[in-house]
Amino acid sequence: MRQASFSLGRILGIEVRIHATWLLAFVFITWGLASGYFRFVAPRQGLGTPLLLGAISALLLFTSVLVHEFSHSLVARARGLHVRDITLFIFGGVSNIGGEARTARDEFMISVVGPLTSFALAGVFWLIAQSLGASTGFGLLFGSGRGFGTLSAPGAVVSYLAVINLVLGAFNLIPAFPLDGGRVFRSILWGVTHRYERATAIASGVGQAFGYLLAGLGLVRIVALGDVVGGVWTIFIGWFLSQSASAARRERKLRDSLHGVRVGQVMDPAPPIVEAGSSIQQLVFEHLLRSGDRRPVVVRNGRPVGFIDLAAVRGVPRDAWPATPVEQVMQPIGTSVASDLDVAELLDRLAEPALTVPVVDDERLVGVVDLRQVMRYTQLREALQVPAAAARPAIV
Repeated sequence: MRQASFSLGRILGIEVRIHATWLLAFVFITWGLASGYFRFVAPRQGLGTPLLLGAISALLLFTSVLVHEFSHSLVARARGLHVRDITLFIFGGVSNIGGEARTARDEFMISVVGPLTSFALAGVFWLIAQSLGASTGFGLLFGSGRGFGTLSAPGAVVSYLAVINLVLGAFNLIPAFPLDGGRVFRSILWGVTHRYERATAIASGVGQAFGYLLAGLGLVRIVALGDVVGGVWTIFIGWFLSQSASAARRERKLRDSLHGVRVGQVMDPAPPIVEAGSSIQQLVFEHLLRSGDRRPVVVRNGRPVGFIDLAAVRGVPRDAWPATPVEQVMQPIGTSVASDLDVAELLDRLAEPALTVPVVDDERLVGVVDLRQVMRYTQLREALQVPAAAARPAIV
C-alpha cells in the first residue's frame, strides 16, 4: 500500500499518507452527496453549490477517519508499539503498526478506542448541529429527505458528519475481523482462551463470513432494488473485508510456522556488494552488467552503509560516471538485523514486500533477507515436509 501512496507530512510524529485509491473515494462520496443529499438542501442553486458542499463534507469525513486512526496509533504507541504511518485509502484509513499487541488488554484498548472516537466525533458534530438548528439532517439515517430544504449549508454539513461518524462507529463495532469490533472480539477470545492463534482463526473466520454476507447484500441491492452504484460499493466492501480476514489468517499461519527459524536460515549469504568508494563507472561495468544484480549492497570496510539501484545510476549524467562515487547516490540503510533473530520477529520489520534488509553480525555484512526469501523458504519447507525444528541453519 505504501508504494502507491504519497506523504502529507507528520502529525504528532506519525507520518500521514494518502493512497491513490483515496481519490476515487473522494470523487465517489462528493458526487453521491452532491447528487443526493445536498440537492435537497440547495435545490435551486444548480450543481455547483451541492458539489462544493459534497467536497467539503468528503474532506471532513476523511479528517474524521484520520482522527479515528490517530486514536488507534496514539494508544498503540502508549502501549509500547511502533507506529509506522497512517494511510487514507478508498475504504477509509489504516494505522500501520509494527508488531502485535503483547497482551489481550493491549489489543482491546488499541481496538476499542477507534469506535469510541467516532462516537465522540458524532456527539461533537451533533451539538454543533443543534446549535445551528439542524436536527432534521438526521433523516439521513432513515433515507428521508423531508426537511432537508430548511437546512443551512453549514447545518447540513455538520449534520452529515454527525450521522456518518455515528454510522462509522457502529459499523466498526461489528465483531468481524479486521474491523475494530473484530479485533475487540479477538482480544476477548484471547483473554478467555489464552490462545492468540485460536482467537485469530475464529475472528478472521467471522470476518470472512461477514464479508461474504455484505457481498450477497450488494447483489440483492443490484438485482432486487436496482441500486447499481450502492450495490457495487457494498460488494467491494464485502470483498475487501473477506480478503483482509483471509490475509490475517494466512499471516498468522505463516508466523506460527516460522517460530524458531532464524534469519541465518533464510537469508542470502552471498549478496552482491560494491565498495562505497567505487565509481559509478566501476559499478556499472564491473558489477551490474557482469552479474545482472540490480540492487547491490554498498559496503565500507565490510560494513553495509547503503543500497544502490538502477534509478540512482540513471540519474547521473553519463560523463560524470568516472568521477562520481557510489556512496554519493546510494540509498542509506534504514535498519539491519542479526542472523540469530527469529524470522517471525523479522516480519514486523519488513514494512514492504520489496524491502531488503542487511544481516549484520559483529558489524560485518553476512547476508541480506527480504520477504520473498522468507516465503520461498516456507514454501520449500512445506513441499519437503520439513518441520521447523529439523531445519538446519545456513553455514556462513
